[in-house]
Amino acid sequence: MIVGLVPEGTTVADIGTDHGYVASFLVKERKYKKAIATDVNEGPIKRAKKNIEALRLEDKIETRLGDGLTVLGDGEVDTVVIAGMGGMLICGMLSESMDLLKGIKTLVLQPQSDIEEVRRHLHKIGFKIERESICMEDGKFYIAMRAVHGEEDPPYTDTEYRFSRILAEEGGTIFRSYMRYMTDKMASLLETLDAPGLELGERVTERKEELKKELSELRSSF
Repeated sequence: MIVGLVPEGTTVADIGTDHGYVASFLVKERKYKKAIATDVNEGPIKRAKKNIEALRLEDKIETRLGDGLTVLGDGEVDTVVIAGMGGMLICGMLSESMDLLKGIKTLVLQPQSDIEEVRRHLHKIGFKIERESICMEDGKFYIAMRAVHGEEDPPYTDTEYRFSRILAEEGGTIFRSYMRYMTDKMASLLETLDAPGLELGERVTERKEELKKELSELRSSF
């Protein structure tokens, strides 16, 4: 799913590469000419090097030890992939490298959490979401997105930030399953908050009413 969002004919940096699988697949299977695989920890870099050498790709994939996008130089790559990290960590990485991002054409992101915040942050720093994909593995949903420089027209609604404009428009079996999962989760939480005798603070009461409104909108929209 992730490599399917990487544009053809681009040079790629895989940030937080872990085992080096994304970079290796792009170079070996998709015939990309160059990739840089980075990680903040020495252990993953050693594993990535071992895997890259086993595939005889060390002349096309460079490994670098360092934090986030700070290990990249201006103009070295066209596309940055950040996958398998928390959404707020991804947002922080992007914010810390704003000057570098001016020369990056494409971001491919797969946040493990706070997906809504990642969408909002992309728009805040001048990127628009071009594509999104969703898959399910071992009972868990994963969403990845591709973003390029630009502005959304029209702007996103709160519901689109939370559940994706693109995936909602495209539909699909997995996305419908994802929305059923989310609505069931919200309904279960509301049922808990409505339990007899449960005393709620003012903020929780407000949130409960917000959840009721969101659930109603979701059920009518999806």
